[in-house]
Amino acid sequence: MLFNSALSGQGRFFTLRRCGGFAAIGMALCYLAMALIFFGVLSQPEHASSVQKIQYAAQHYFLISSGYAIGYLVFGFLLAVMVIAIAQLLPQPHSALLQVASLFGKVWVVLMMASGMIALTGLHRSIQLVDSDPMLAVTLFQVMGLITNALGGGIEWAGGLWILLFSIAGLQQASDQKKLNWLGVFTGSCAVLTLFHNLPYLKEAFGLSQLIWQLWFGAVLLRQNQHQRSTE
Repeated sequence: MLFNSALSGQGRFFTLRRCGGFAAIGMALCYLAMALIFFGVLSQPEHASSVQKIQYAAQHYFLISSGYAIGYLVFGFLLAVMVIAIAQLLPQPHSALLQVASLFGKVWVVLMMASGMIALTGLHRSIQLVDSDPMLAVTLFQVMGLITNALGGGIEWAGGLWILLFSIAGLQQASDQKKLNWLGVFTGSCAVLTLFHNLPYLKEAFGLSQLIWQLWFGAVLLRQNQHQRSTE
C-alpha cells in the first residue's frame, strides 16, 4: 500500500508511469547486459568437460555471478515494479483478465528471483567442491543448471501468459496502443509455445520481440508521464 501510494502521488518524481517506464527499459538493458557477458565477453571452450566448465567458472566467477545477478535478480526486481505499475494504467485495472495477468506476472517475479539465487549459490558451492570432490561438484553443477533453466527460461510459460493476457486486456480497453498490444500478443504467444520444445526458433522470437516490447512500452509510459505532467 505504501509503495502504491508513493508511486501514484501527484507531482512526485516516482509516478506510476515513470517507474513502469524505467523498469521496462531497465529489463531490456538487463537482457542486453546478460547477453553481452555470456555471449560476448566469455568464451567457454565448446567441448569442455563438466569439470573444465566449473574450473572456467571459477576463473571468471565475478563476471558470471554478475551476469546471473543482473539477468535474474535485478531483472526480477524491475519486473515486480512493472507488474505493479502497468496494471493500474488501463481504464479497468480490476478486470478479471487483468487480475489473472498480474498474478502470472507475480509468479514470474518469484521464478526469476528463485532462479538467480539457485544459480548463484549452486555455482559457488560447485566451485568449492571441484577440487575435493569433482563428481559431487559436477552433479551439483548439472542439477543447478537444470533447475535454473527450468525455472528461469527453459519454458517461458508464466512470463508469456502475463504478456499475452495483459496485451489482450489492453486491446479490449485501450484503443490508442493497438500496435504495441498486438506485439505483446505475438510476444506472449511465442513464450507460451516454448512449452513445446520441438518447435524451432520460438525462444529466439520471444527474446527479440520481448526486447522490442519492453523498450517500446517503456517509451510509451515515459511519454505518457511527460504528457500528464505538462497538463497538470
